[in-house]
Amino acid sequence: MSIDITKISKPKQAYEKYLPLVLTRKGKYRYKPSAIYNSLLKETEISKENASKITEQVTRFLISAKLKLITAPLIREIVNVHLLKMGLEKCRLQYTRIGMPYYDLEKLFEKKGDGRKILIKILRWVILEFRAVKKLIKNKP
Repeated sequence: MSIDITKISKPKQAYEKYLPLVLTRKGKYRYKPSAIYNSLLKETEISKENASKITEQVTRFLISAKLKLITAPLIREIVNVHLLKMGLEKCRLQYTRIGMPYYDLEKLFEKKGDGRKILIKILRWVILEFRAVKKLIKNKP
């Protein structure tokens, strides 16, 4: 099965019924392969050909995993794994999600401290992570 990116936006592709719903901040949506393709082209230096390959690989993976509901961050993690498999480390760095793990956020909020202090810790974490990733991107050819 090869996924033709140019036809992805057409309704009722044969594989659509096997795709999970995606939980986002705005609600639940049917997974759309074109969203990966477009975001890769927008956010990274990837070629159209490689963006198409990654999109197909991720879509195949999601179908084979038989998941009913996934999150947008999980899709990004899966895309990053496939970028690494293809040796596209710079694109993987450009596509990385910067933020805090659920566990760390949960521990911060359990302390029930001053909300401003919590926000400062979160912001500090994000800024440090962003700077580290930016430095890595600059060092990649």
